[in-house]
Amino acid sequence: MTRLLWVFTLAASLPAAQADAVSQYRRGMEAYNRRDHPAAVKELSAFLAGPEGVEAQRREAAAALGLSYHFLGEHARAVPLLEQASSYAPENVEFSYALGLSQLRRNDTAGARKAFSRLFRVPAETAQAHLLTARFMIREELHPMAQKELERAAELQPDLPQLHYMLGELAIFRGEFDRAIGELRREIQLNPGFSMAYYRLGDVFARKGHWKEAIAPLQQAIWLNPDFSSPYVLLGKVYEQTGQATSAEAMLKRALAMDPNNAGARYLLGTVLRKAGREEEAREQFDAYRRLRK
Repeated sequence: MTRLLWVFTLAASLPAAQADAVSQYRRGMEAYNRRDHPAAVKELSAFLAGPEGVEAQRREAAAALGLSYHFLGEHARAVPLLEQASSYAPENVEFSYALGLSQLRRNDTAGARKAFSRLFRVPAETAQAHLLTARFMIREELHPMAQKELERAAELQPDLPQLHYMLGELAIFRGEFDRAIGELRREIQLNPGFSMAYYRLGDVFARKGHWKEAIAPLQQAIWLNPDFSSPYVLLGKVYEQTGQATSAEAMLKRALAMDPNNAGARYLLGTVLRKAGREEEAREQFDAYRRLRK
């Protein structure tokens, strides 16, 4: 949240009750701005329970209190305050974002979808809104809820971009690899320029031990997005498994050029080099791997 500002009159010029309220507001906003959310809750709750004051201050206090409750995981208390803040300041995307996440944590799918649809400016009962809500559910590891949202999106618009990719990801999570392959191939058919679908398809083939089948989609993922390191790492592993040591080394070194702190790539490269009899180079990679894992 952008830094909340306050304007207050000297306490000495106010009646005692109002002076106390001004102090509570000031202390509460200071606590919020330094991310001391328990202290913010204490002071701002007291301020809002006190005498009526400047409306702008009360709105700021209520918004900061709602966000503090959200950060503390007290979502039932956060929701009404964040709903109020969102109605006062619909242009403030943080209110809608925090409200959506708090609604998810309360298992209120409709409320979350409403907040996220406001955040991304799409109607709440469209396939796009269901897809967006499912994406946040996946990130919050609410997979059964996400599955239902995606199924509803599929009913409304079965050719929606990234819908089948996300269904494929959920299938991977459940270990349903054949279903994942079908969903990812459907995504590629509908959305052939989406590199992540190719990467995940290669990932599924690798998980199944179908190393040769993994090569083509991983290479396609790299061609579509050469700046993403993960397909290089996985392709390096695939090449190592298929006995193509030179290609494996090349892929892993390209990955490390983009992401030197990739511990998995360091370990794989060390393995490739050790198999090639290059013990000193392998030891350097394994030492780097151990440092990164500390």
